[in-house]
Amino acid sequence: MKKITSKDNQVIKQAISLKNRKYRAREQMFLLEGKTMVSEALQSKRPLIRVLVDETHIEEYQVLYEQFSWLQWLEIDSRLFKAIADTETPQGIIAIAPILRPGFEELTRQNASLILLDQIADPGNLGTIIRTAWALNIDGVLLSNGCTDPFSPKAVRASMGGILNVPVYTSVGPGEIENLKAAGYQVIGTALDASTTIFENDYRKPTVIVIGSEARGISREIKSCCDNLSRIPINTAVDSLNAAVACAIIMMEVGKQRNSVLLS
Repeated sequence: MKKITSKDNQVIKQAISLKNRKYRAREQMFLLEGKTMVSEALQSKRPLIRVLVDETHIEEYQVLYEQFSWLQWLEIDSRLFKAIADTETPQGIIAIAPILRPGFEELTRQNASLILLDQIADPGNLGTIIRTAWALNIDGVLLSNGCTDPFSPKAVRASMGGILNVPVYTSVGPGEIENLKAAGYQVIGTALDASTTIFENDYRKPTVIVIGSEARGISREIKSCCDNLSRIPINTAVDSLNAAVACAIIMMEVGKQRNSVLLS
């Protein structure tokens, strides 16, 4: 395993730059940090570019290195590794992965259940939603242009492996929504003042469920694409629910209708 000790090394510079959205977009790469996340990516045979290991953790990851030795593994000086890591107490392993862009056109040929997030700004919320979508067998997560980056270190950590297992489609706007509607999808928005509840909808057909930000709700242009609006029935003394919590409640109802085995 080659060792890197210079901060001027291009691998180090690139890895540090991937903590910034601008460079993730340019390089089409992102960081997977931590033993569980990297191990899951390796075991699932997801494409990885290289694996970086803190020099003080070499022995801990020796078995994993031997199992996947065909990948590029690099031993990193501890000081440099901490500059790359986004956590306060790094676990000594980080993988650099390519950002995979799933084909949107494939959705038009499926009877899928999809969550469209509009202007969700908190990466922790976004990662949690992706994690929940994975747990409840949602087929994909769509993101409007106003959403935070799903490949940011915080969102990736919050997804707890969901980012590796749920297709995420970015830059989704009215055009993409109309294409899905033309292919037979119903588009159901969420609103506090809607007359119907989420439990009155039939989610067995191809469905896009739209969740807006806690602060602003669904944007006007996205709302105009919705076939109808539904609400989660809650105590009227409560203003609203956290976006991740609202998504979890709706996704559970979708899973209940589409896959009864899920709740058995």
